[in-house]
Amino acid sequence: MMKKFFLLLVPASLLLACNNETGTIDNTNSDTTAAKAPVNLPYAVDRTPDWETGDQGHVAIAMNTLKGYEQNDMAAVASNLADSVEFYADGVSFKGTKDSLVQMMSSYRNSYDTVRIRMIDYESVKSKGRGDEWVGLWYTETVTPKGGKTDSAMTMDDIKIVNGKVAIIDSKMRKLVSK
Repeated sequence: MMKKFFLLLVPASLLLACNNETGTIDNTNSDTTAAKAPVNLPYAVDRTPDWETGDQGHVAIAMNTLKGYEQNDMAAVASNLADSVEFYADGVSFKGTKDSLVQMMSSYRNSYDTVRIRMIDYESVKSKGRGDEWVGLWYTETVTPKGGKTDSAMTMDDIKIVNGKVAIIDSKMRKLVSK
């Protein structure tokens, strides 16, 4: 009885496997740009997001600025900043000249013996309609204050690039819990 069942099952399986009717799902050639059903969001936004993948060269600009800070190389930081720059972090809201920001960052960086960055992820995006270009960096920052205890935080920076220079740094940080 079992043999007969398997003999009937094999041809049926082959027929189903070879069937290429319209309406069947074929994941090998899926089109990710196909229209999707609208989603009702619980919050309204002022502007409809229109982001596309941005210039990967902007990632290098953003990372080189961060690397300069990590290595306490303020000349490298300054070389990547626009003449007018904004910097936002927890308790910090700066809008001014590149030189003033470099001076502020240098003073802050000099309070540490070491700063180590472990990059986790990044993304470069560009607004189709507005032309805004941003780089997102996600990383772990481990710092040792002079004469202090090593501490770590998960950080996410949104960095606006204008004409190949860093114009805005918006940094969000969450302290990591010690094990």
